[in-house]
Amino acid sequence: AGRYSVRQHICYSLEMGVKVKWKSCFIVFVFIFVNLVSGMFTKRHCSHVHPTPNEVVYGVHLEPAHVMRKRNVDQPLRILLYYDFSVYRLDKEKFELINNTVLPEAVHFWEQALMVRKTESIIRLNRKCENNQVFYRKGDPYSYCKNACEEKTMCGEVQVPEQHLEICRTCNATGMDCGAADSKVGEGIADADFVFYVSAMQTERCHKGLTVAYAAHCQQEAALDRPIAGHANLCPDSISTKPQELEILLSTVKHEILHALGFSVSLFAFYRDSKGNPLTAREDNGKPRLNEKLQARQWSDKVIKTVVRKNWVVHGEVVDREVQLMVTPKVVDEVRRHFNCSTLEGAELEDQGEEGTALTHWEKRVFENEAMTGTHTQNPVYSRLTLALMEDTGWYTANYSMAQYLS
Repeated sequence: AGRYSVRQHICYSLEMGVKVKWKSCFIVFVFIFVNLVSGMFTKRHCSHVHPTPNEVVYGVHLEPAHVMRKRNVDQPLRILLYYDFSVYRLDKEKFELINNTVLPEAVHFWEQALMVRKTESIIRLNRKCENNQVFYRKGDPYSYCKNACEEKTMCGEVQVPEQHLEICRTCNATGMDCGAADSKVGEGIADADFVFYVSAMQTERCHKGLTVAYAAHCQQEAALDRPIAGHANLCPDSISTKPQELEILLSTVKHEILHALGFSVSLFAFYRDSKGNPLTAREDNGKPRLNEKLQARQWSDKVIKTVVRKNWVVHGEVVDREVQLMVTPKVVDEVRRHFNCSTLEGAELEDQGEEGTALTHWEKRVFENEAMTGTHTQNPVYSRLTLALMEDTGWYTANYSMAQYLS
């Protein structure tokens, strides 16, 4: 009986030892798993869906082109935020984070980093036309809708308020009998160069991947094609109020704002040189040629050029690799300076991923933690390269003292 008791005790002790070790291993495993998952959640992919030509209102008249061209690009960018009611429906903690910290800091960064030709006049946005049918009359700075304007003018998920809109101008089906329809001229937007309509709706796009926010422009002015209105939607379920995730959230919002201001497939074809001349040829309608497949205006090789890299080694095989390079002047200067290589043709754009990643970001394997790559990682920076691109739009000059170091 005694031996049985001892044996039973030994077995029990061994069993306890195994249990203790198993629990220790389990705790270590959980710790590693949590950290891995946490790391995964800091790597968020941007799925910028560029607006199609039918979603953008072109030709908003602010001032004559010859007046705008002569103006110096020295006005610090002024961004007006307009909240949709959905923003006020966020819970208190999220609203305070977005309203008091994230949006003010993100907007302030770009207001310090970019300068524009000052908008002297009040901005009144154009009304959307039914079926996107628009008439332009020679010598007339305003556009006219065929038969009727849409009842509502949307910018992303947000309805543009009546006080921000021009009067509805229409012509009949033959382009005759043109004039002002039965609507009022809005007060307009004073002391601003760009109006940003912000919503907070849990849309279908919010359920895709780890989407925190997305943004795009919705209207462009007539003289130099600069985007003057855009929208951003914040995905309520993806907004984290954890202090350790603030940096990623803030960088994400800065990133999305830049898509609306100029870094977008839908805007490349509208870039201009430092004198205001288009880098891409225009058709009779005043716009660049439409790329039907991409559903965007096609840019010229003065903006993006396709280059074939010879003898590229992939998985032990030597192949020719086709890359897309941003080849605008200041971008070329910056990428050559960064890599200390005077023969680089340009800065490589992302060619992998879904529609929202390819071409609308810098190539991740080349530029790593640059914030305008397609994957948000820790320690994101907005470098001289990104500021150079914004300057090469022809709409901005950059304050390079705001640039962050890119390793």
